[in-house]
Amino acid sequence: MDIWNWVEKLQGDLRQAGQAQNAHLLNRLADEVSELRVDRVDALLPEARALGKALDNPWVDVYVGHWALRNRVGNRVEGESALGEAVALFERAHREDTLECPQSICVTQDLAACYGNIDGPGWVPERIEVCDETLGRIDPSWACFQCLSCEKADALLDDGRGQEALDYLQVQSDAIEACGKEVFDSFPEMQIKILLGMGRAEEALLLIEKREAEVAASGEYEPANCTVPRRLSKAWALAQLDRDEEALQQLVPWSELTPTYWRLWANTAAALCRRDPARNTWDLGTRFNTIIEHFAGVGSHRLLIEVAALSLELALQRGARWVALRQLELARTHLAQLRQDRGAAALVAGLAARIDALPDVAPLPVPAAELLVWLNEQGEQNQSRDPEREAQWLLQAQAQLPDDEALAEMAASALSACGAQTEARALLWRFVRAHTQDDGPAAYTLMRWLTEQGDDEGLRQLADAYRGSVPVFAHWCEVQRARRVSDWPALEQAAQALLAASPGSHGARGTLARMYMETGRFSEAQACYAQLVELLEEPNAAHWDHMSAASAARDWDAVRRSAAAIGMELSSQDGVVEEPWGWVIIRSEENGEPMEYYARRSGPVTARIVENAPANRAQQVGDWVVFDAALVHPAPEEEEAREHFIPTYAQVHVLERGGFARSWLIDGAHPGEDAWNAFVAAAEAQGWQVWSHSRPDYTVTDPDEEEGTLPGLLFTVAQPQDHAPLALHRFLQQETTKWPHPHCWLRLAEACDQDRQPHLDVIERYGL
Repeated sequence: MDIWNWVEKLQGDLRQAGQAQNAHLLNRLADEVSELRVDRVDALLPEARALGKALDNPWVDVYVGHWALRNRVGNRVEGESALGEAVALFERAHREDTLECPQSICVTQDLAACYGNIDGPGWVPERIEVCDETLGRIDPSWACFQCLSCEKADALLDDGRGQEALDYLQVQSDAIEACGKEVFDSFPEMQIKILLGMGRAEEALLLIEKREAEVAASGEYEPANCTVPRRLSKAWALAQLDRDEEALQQLVPWSELTPTYWRLWANTAAALCRRDPARNTWDLGTRFNTIIEHFAGVGSHRLLIEVAALSLELALQRGARWVALRQLELARTHLAQLRQDRGAAALVAGLAARIDALPDVAPLPVPAAELLVWLNEQGEQNQSRDPEREAQWLLQAQAQLPDDEALAEMAASALSACGAQTEARALLWRFVRAHTQDDGPAAYTLMRWLTEQGDDEGLRQLADAYRGSVPVFAHWCEVQRARRVSDWPALEQAAQALLAASPGSHGARGTLARMYMETGRFSEAQACYAQLVELLEEPNAAHWDHMSAASAARDWDAVRRSAAAIGMELSSQDGVVEEPWGWVIIRSEENGEPMEYYARRSGPVTARIVENAPANRAQQVGDWVVFDAALVHPAPEEEEAREHFIPTYAQVHVLERGGFARSWLIDGAHPGEDAWNAFVAAAEAQGWQVWSHSRPDYTVTDPDEEEGTLPGLLFTVAQPQDHAPLALHRFLQQETTKWPHPHCWLRLAEACDQDRQPHLDVIERYGL
């Protein structure tokens, strides 16, 4: 069975069992990987893995595991960091209960690709062998046949056998078409990669333009993992042909790239800089450092050496000696991790020789003790700043004055700005370990970096270094570690210890209050914020936080006290705060994904949600919620835009549930305002919640209309949880018979086991 046939069947079973969201999850996981949304994939994985356990279906485990690896090995180009998971899944996929799962074939590719990331040329024989063995067990009609064929072709390319790889792909392509199947985009994409790797840029460009024309003619949507590599490949092809301006137009913005395309981007950028040194700037060097740091962190050794070589050449071109030395050292370190040399040692030796031939480092522009002042003066004089050049000076100065904390911190900041995070941390560690008698700015910067990078062991070491000399700082390190991993008991203990040692620590009290809010201990959070209100010179922000905590604790008198303190007038003097205020948007999270709904503000930090959730989302309409007073999106600066601005706030607690079940989607032609208003009134009289989701310009097709379109209306109805969906179905049948055009509510009809055909007819006629 083909994998997608199996997925489709499983989805049908899930929908029939009332698990439409889980059915959607299976496709969504694959879609997010294809759209290069790596963080969204991570957010979906816990739910997807839980589905496999809930269904007690080992095939689902293999399916989810494969897409998790596609995200790691494919999108993130992880090598040794993903090898354990790749090997474990390979073994799991080849047990008796999963051997027949079609996705087990893809798991073989995941393992081969992981070895390819670690050291592609070094693992060529094994990659080819595993591909051949697996291809021998399936026929060309399988989707996996194409993926594995591309994986083998990639191995052949890494072995220097580019033409053999092209010939092999042609044979595989012919076999696929002989089975009556369509060749996927992955084949021409791999052919383009091979041609570019062989320096046959003109042929690659012709193939790219052919694919562009085919896609444009088809009018079909393409995911990002098709469009991004094609654009980057075109840029590199054009760069190889000295058509630089055209190449620059095709170069995908850095912000849109995932690590899987960084190597291609780096080759293109390097080619463009060789002909125009003006393009070779310090911020380009920062991006190269980012690439190298990533490859180092994930154990993709050969890739790191290749990109380090490119970066070193560019660094020498712009005179960034410390950058060149850094890349050489990293290349040497990872050279020892390769399975086979395959020319890597000679490459690194050649780079080392070039650095050895460099003249001595230029002297500082001013004495080391005066450097910081001089750099600040340059900035005040609007001189262009070059963090890469300044980092070189700061490193020289810091070496002369190792006890100067300001120099150490500035040097580390400059290294960090250039993407040399490892070196920046190492510099701060050296300084901190030599100066544990004082918790100065360097210690706090290091603590912040360790927290941001999730280095729990580093935070523990930092706490231990200061425990005897500056216990307050040690407690801060423990607070940061506990907060990062949501270890609430440890956070409370550390924060209380910090307050005992330093009662005036507003930061510790605020941290403790936020932890209490996070864990639903609203009265304790309220008490902390009440203390902050008394202690702070400027307590306005604390008053807002106090109102959120007091609202969640239902202490309405406390809400009124803070409201009065900041000059806010409330209409009532006692009881629940219930104000008839304007519109707001409430942001909540569902499975790690933000969802936003219109709501009516009912107090300083409370609101009632009035917008129905989409049909595939958890229902929130009618919920009475507490929100954080900080705006999610800043108000626009333009006065006209501010007039139409609706503030968005993050939900922190649900005071009362609205009591509504899921939303049901209804779609079709607009019946006219009078008919629509009558329908809404009749539905709401039943206790149902109606919400129109369509914009004023929404239309549906109608072949009987002269212009071919009609105004459309897309809306949902939410019912109280104790109402049966069949009642809504009958109500819709009764009410919409008066409308000029029939409407569609297919999912509701299916849920009620009613005739689907009228709805399918509406879908077909009106193009829904």
